[in-house]
Amino acid sequence: MVAYNIVFAGETGVGKSSLINLLFDLEVSPTSNDILGVTEGRKRFIAVRDSLVYRLWDTPGFNEGTQGNILTHQAMKELEILFKELESADGVHLLVFCFRFTKYFTTGLQRVFESVIASIHGIQVPIVAAVTHADEMRQAPEDWWNVTESQRKQKGLVFADYACVSTLEDEDHPPMPGRRRKAKDDMWKLIKGHATPLLQGESLPKEVNVILFGQTGVGKSSVVNLIAGEPVAKVSPDADGCTMSSTEYQFVVGAHDFRIWDTVGLEEPAVGMNTYLDAVLKALQLIRRVAAAGGVNLLLFCMPGRRVTRTAQSNYRLFYEILCESKVPIGLVITNLEREKDMENWWTRNEKALYDFGIKSVGHACVTGLPYHPKQYALSRAAIYGLLTDCDRFGKYIMPLDDWFRRVVRNMRSLVMGGGLPKGEKLTQALSTRGGLKEDDARRLKKYIEEPEREDVVRHLTAFQA
Repeated sequence: MVAYNIVFAGETGVGKSSLINLLFDLEVSPTSNDILGVTEGRKRFIAVRDSLVYRLWDTPGFNEGTQGNILTHQAMKELEILFKELESADGVHLLVFCFRFTKYFTTGLQRVFESVIASIHGIQVPIVAAVTHADEMRQAPEDWWNVTESQRKQKGLVFADYACVSTLEDEDHPPMPGRRRKAKDDMWKLIKGHATPLLQGESLPKEVNVILFGQTGVGKSSVVNLIAGEPVAKVSPDADGCTMSSTEYQFVVGAHDFRIWDTVGLEEPAVGMNTYLDAVLKALQLIRRVAAAGGVNLLLFCMPGRRVTRTAQSNYRLFYEILCESKVPIGLVITNLEREKDMENWWTRNEKALYDFGIKSVGHACVTGLPYHPKQYALSRAAIYGLLTDCDRFGKYIMPLDDWFRRVVRNMRSLVMGGGLPKGEKLTQALSTRGGLKEDDARRLKKYIEEPEREDVVRHLTAFQA
């Protein structure tokens, strides 16, 4: 998906937050941004329009007003830091300068505009005007804009375009049917018409490979559908007590070509030797498929919004530490949060507990996969898109087949509960019957399991038909 960074700046109290709520058409809470980091006073929101992702940044206001008071230097500093961070990452695609409707463009407004321009240090970005409180106008917005053109030029207020909007509800005084819809459409037209895309339209889609894992029933298929924007994952994989059974999905969303492996992971309770053998065999399947696709960009760990279980910790270790050597960014997707009034509050309450359990991440999304909760579903889609666009700047990690498999064999036993492995011919038979291996391949794999440090079996790994 194409991602745009849209920065809102202006005076305090002109309605920047109201504009952002207007764009969502609901009251929203800021999404987290664990990669860039959130500083006090800066808020980020994620909006999705036509499979395009818009990161809307609400910045601290300048307490300048129209009476020429002292500028808020902290607001300038926050804006400067934000622009530097965004420019070093994806860039800034549009600056929306917000100010209230006025008959006269004052020196105070000029100072705020100059301070905003000074904060961006010459970064080339389109600047548009969002004029709030348009309900106070006594003439058509176009007429007001044209009449005040000479004032703006005299003050150095130059904009690529503008929108005059009211954030009042239709039933507010004076009642006006369709007022809010028109204001929302005008703002989106302004943004979409002037935001410079991250990837040009003629560019090839950017391939993003994702391993999505978690226990059966946590809502992984719903997460796939959230990303796709349509029901593509109709049936969850049937784990049947085994590990790392996976279903692959491919679809294009915006400028990204997604390949997602919906993977079960360890189930609860584990079943000793059977779990271990299934893990070894199906891990080999998964890793070969991912390697053939060029590597993995991102791990997404789905877990329900309840207590952290031992199995959840084992899954985290298996995929993040053992499979990917802690070298692939991992994002957490917290599911089943439709009963939360504010889904993001779950993270606020539980972040420290997750950290104490050793579960760390570069980002998170608190979601529900139930479309019949429309407000929360819309916010969920925005949250998952925000997480994906935060993480897609990372390159692919290709796991070396020999080293990887040796490490899995050596460490898998610590992740399964109870039971021991059979030895000798009984192990060969188990690999052959449970794994469907040819007898010769089963014997070679038996050697590898019993003596994982031996080098003479490495060259035979690709022959396995697990």
